[in-house]
Amino acid sequence: MGELANLINIGKAVEEQLNQVGITTFEQLKVTGSKEAWLKIKSIDASA
Repeated sequence: MGELANLINIGKAVEEQLNQVGITTFEQLKVTGSKEAWLKIKSIDASA
């Protein structure tokens, strides 16, 4: 488990999805923003 899974509302599965779309650190997630991060996940997982 990496640093993202330690954040509120982000578990191992979401962390894995974030990693798949190139978001591996809190700073990257903060810069990307929650909406854009979700859209990136949606592009690889239609059930998101």
